[in-house]
Amino acid sequence: MKSVIRTSCFLIIVLVQYSITGQSVNDLADIRPDIIKKEGDFVSGISHREQKGQEILNQCYKAHGWDKVSDIKIITAVYNDDWSPALEQLKVHNNWPLENQKVRHDFYAFKLGNSRVELLNGPAEKEIWGIDHNIPYKKIHGKLNTIDDANMIPALVGKEYFIQLPYWINKVPLVNYVEEKVLHGKTYHLIYGTWKSGEPNAEFDQYIYWINKETKLLEMVQYTVRVVAPAVYGYVVFKNFRKVNGVIIPFQHQLGYLPTEEGLIHQMIFESITFDSHDVGPDYIEVFGNN
Repeated sequence: MKSVIRTSCFLIIVLVQYSITGQSVNDLADIRPDIIKKEGDFVSGISHREQKGQEILNQCYKAHGWDKVSDIKIITAVYNDDWSPALEQLKVHNNWPLENQKVRHDFYAFKLGNSRVELLNGPAEKEIWGIDHNIPYKKIHGKLNTIDDANMIPALVGKEYFIQLPYWINKVPLVNYVEEKVLHGKTYHLIYGTWKSGEPNAEFDQYIYWINKETKLLEMVQYTVRVVAPAVYGYVVFKNFRKVNGVIIPFQHQLGYLPTEEGLIHQMIFESITFDSHDVGPDYIEVFGNN
């Protein structure tokens, strides 16, 4: 999707991969499998591959349960963003004050660009970092100021996006079924998704969704990030699925330039995820309208 989603928290990962691979940013990464390059025609739901891909994405959306909670307004997540697995030279890309930063993150459901994050440990404990209609700010010792921080938006929006990813993939317009693939004894449906055109373009990203054939749950995603490093891509692996008000959400997100322990850069470990917490309302998140 466009920049709000494209510039997700995986901004850091693709930048790291760019530095490792040395690829030119003038070239667009193309993660389409060969079968999609040959047979993916994207003719508005007419082809067999399009129909099958859309059906499986819809099954995934329903299997996770996001179709049952369309009335929720705000999601609250408490998590640690743990950068300890990263190579030492990669830890400089961590935007938090700590290598293992714990936060409370409140944001609107199904609407990106409004976040409030309270830091819960370390030297910046009790500071509020956030974005209000994509305007970055910090609130320190009760004083609210907008800030010039290009990474604040991707750092927060990406986390919002991937917590709700089965909801968002149900809205991807260009979809083609790739194949079945077995990994670690489990069989997956691989689905290719993008926007604007099936071929790579400089405006929109490409995704490959790995959906467990048996459970219909989304367990891994390969993606590009055009807005930052057009020549590279990254992965997120989802683990430790739990139910929250009937919605199945991964409580561990592993992010890296490869979907392996060796390629891991950092991971999100969630302590809790809550819908419509009693102490949160719009005035809690949209700070500029109330200060």
